[in-house]
Amino acid sequence: MPMSQKSSLYRTIDILKDLNEGKKLCINALANYYEVAPRTTQRDIKLIREIFGDFLTKKGNCYQGHKKVLLEELLHATDLMTLANITNLFDITNKKSFISIKTDALIKNSMSVYDFKSKPFEVIQDKEMLKKLEHAIKFNKEICINYQGDYTIKERVFHPYKIIFLNENFYVVGENITKNSFASLRIALIKELNYTSKNFHRVKEIEAFIEAIQTPWAQFGVEKRTVKLLVKQKVAKYFILKKYLPTQKIIQKLDNGDLEVQYSITDFKEIEELLIKWLPNVKVLEPLALNEMVREVLFKKLEGTNLA
Repeated sequence: MPMSQKSSLYRTIDILKDLNEGKKLCINALANYYEVAPRTTQRDIKLIREIFGDFLTKKGNCYQGHKKVLLEELLHATDLMTLANITNLFDITNKKSFISIKTDALIKNSMSVYDFKSKPFEVIQDKEMLKKLEHAIKFNKEICINYQGDYTIKERVFHPYKIIFLNENFYVVGENITKNSFASLRIALIKELNYTSKNFHRVKEIEAFIEAIQTPWAQFGVEKRTVKLLVKQKVAKYFILKKYLPTQKIIQKLDNGDLEVQYSITDFKEIEELLIKWLPNVKVLEPLALNEMVREVLFKKLEGTNLA
């Protein structure tokens, strides 16, 4: 298989393995070896640094890991779990060993302390289709896909911008040309994918929206609205410890221990699940109309429940 046809995940883990062995890697040399653009390998390095921290020394366009202790000394157990899940996603470890024996041992050892019950990745069966999707994103290729809807499989023409991970699922986001709208499509529900003969130009407004997207229900072209919640002292610690949406801001802590928390959303569905989860220990302060919407959602859920 030509290097350029390898999945970006294969390439990134391959680079990570070389860094772990203390090799000095230069952007242009990597680009030539993997038959990709220099900016692509630069993104690979950036991704590695984002996941595993700033462990690299940089000279010009070349990078090298600190000594030969990259994974063995700098990774926490959760980082090791991230690496383990990335490798398991495409059954990489079954095809070729991309991680050192010591690192593999550390991953297994971390399992004696950590047990991650929530799987961070949904299963994607068609790996070749995923590679085609990656290729279409990198080279701005228009695609035609057959997508599993609620009842039928429908064909649609699509301009794919990026693969994103939300709510434990992989989505491809971009323009649904068939409906002339922005769309987030579950990759696992794509039944067939083919290139058309066309390339597309990216829209800056869509790229900016994708950078800020925080849930699958975000609406493109809709002005963001501010939602303010009163979080009771009983559960305040959970909101302090965890951001339930990227836009979460703690405005103030009241004398009685309650919190005022703020979010920016484009659609009520973006915060609906959060509100219902924490009722009755949260209250909508703004907009007040949202309280009525919450009641309507709860009523519909109860109405559809068989209480007999």
